[in-house]
Amino acid sequence: MSSTASSDAKRVWDEMNSRAETSQALVGGDWLASDTSARVCGTGGVQWAVSRIGPGTSADDRVSVADKVESQWRELGWKPVRSELTGDAPGLQLRYPGAGTFEDGFYVEFATTEHGSTIALQTPCTPGDVDSLNREKYAEKHTNTPPDVPGASSTGATP
Repeated sequence: MSSTASSDAKRVWDEMNSRAETSQALVGGDWLASDTSARVCGTGGVQWAVSRIGPGTSADDRVSVADKVESQWRELGWKPVRSELTGDAPGLQLRYPGAGTFEDGFYVEFATTEHGSTIALQTPCTPGDVDSLNREKYAEKHTNTPPDVPGASSTGATP
C-alpha cells in the first residue's frame, strides 16, 4: 500500500476526529476516547470507530445541547435524524444517516442523557495500510481526547 493511500486515511482520521472534538466542545465537560485502532474495510481500505464518552445533560439543557450539535452537523452537510431515548435513561439522540451506514461505512451518532453523552462515529473506508497505521498508533497520537483507560485517574494522584 502506498504512503499516499495512508496519507488519505490519515487525512480522513484527522477530519473526523476534529469533527467529533468540535461536537464534544459544544457539550462541554471532560470527555474520554475509546476509539479503535485502524481496521480493514473493503479491498485495501482502512477505517476507525470513534467512541467518545462525556458528561450527561440535565433535562432542561438537553434540547439546547442537541440543537447546537445538530446545527454544527448541518453546517457540515450532515442531515441528522433526531429521536427520543426512552426507558431508565431518557434522553435525545442524533444520527446520520438515520439508520445503518453509507456505502463507505460512515455514520455518526450523538446521544445524551442525565448519565452521560456519547459520540459514535465510523470513518469512511479509505485506502490505507492498516498495519503501518497501527504500528504508528496514528489515531492514538492524533487526538486531544484522553483515552478511557480502566483504573487510570485524571487527578494525577499516585499511590
